Amino acid sequence: MEKVKVLVIGGPTACGKSELAVEMAELFNGEVVNADSVQIYRGLNIGAAKPGKELLERVPHHLFDVAEVSSPWDVKRYEEEAFRVILELHNRGRLPVVVGGSGFYIKGLLEGVASEAVKDEGLRRRLYSLDSEVLYKRLEEVDPERASAIHPHDKKRIVRALEIYYLTGKKPSSFGASGRERFDALKVAVVRDRDELRKRIEKRVDAMMEEGFLEEVVSLTEKYGVENRILSTTLGYRELCLYLKGELSLAEAVSLIKKRTWEYAKKQLRWFRKEGFVFFELPDGKRDVMDFVERWVNTP
Repeated sequence: MEKVKVLVIGGPTACGKSELAVEMAELFNGEVVNADSVQIYRGLNIGAAKPGKELLERVPHHLFDVAEVSSPWDVKRYEEEAFRVILELHNRGRLPVVVGGSGFYIKGLLEGVASEAVKDEGLRRRLYSLDSEVLYKRLEEVDPERASAIHPHDKKRIVRALEIYYLTGKKPSSFGASGRERFDALKVAVVRDRDELRKRIEKRVDAMMEEGFLEEVVSLTEKYGVENRILSTTLGYRELCLYLKGELSLAEAVSLIKKRTWEYAKKQLRWFRKEGFVFFELPDGKRDVMDFVERWVNTP
């Protein structure tokens, strides 16, 4: 059976993935499918850097604002929903353009996620009692591949990965439908000059604060609580939650967001390289991306 064609656009945060995905969808009769683990949540808007109204109106977008902060998704839920959307687009003759920087979501979608639900609440509680840095170092030791796809302060996913490891004796990254991709996927990653990317990240954080990021976090914590799992572990939201708790000044929180976002971008780059994505540097490489995708689209 012929595999469904899926264009996957990855890359570090703030490099211009969303804009490029819309352009590719316009050029090749496609629709955008989100692969960002934060942009799935309603209410997480400014800090999640969701596509703006102008982009959303140009082509249909899927799997944005579909989850509640009070009911977090795991990679299995994302994989199931994204797989359904991709098949629906394919059946309508549209090209699925998957875009995002969440490596584990992308890997789960392309390879499938194990159906075995291994859980141990006691073990999980013991792991949660430990410091995130200690847990992350342990995960790096037992499964560096999985660790590379998780932010060092995302305690929820670190604990879940270690829970799987301790209960099964297997690396969490080894769980998949077959370890082989189930789509005809073209994996493209876009990047910027290193200094330019860092400046774009810093400018984006400043712009988020001017747009009301702090007010967004205040509103969310009033509704869900400052200890909400998503808010207290998600990059950007976590630091502003610490400010609201009086553990950081606002200037310290903003500076930390910039620092950790840059660290996360470097981690994303390493992951996409390891996963065999074909890299193009923006803005000069945009024409090359288009030509590369066009050849693939027109290849039976």
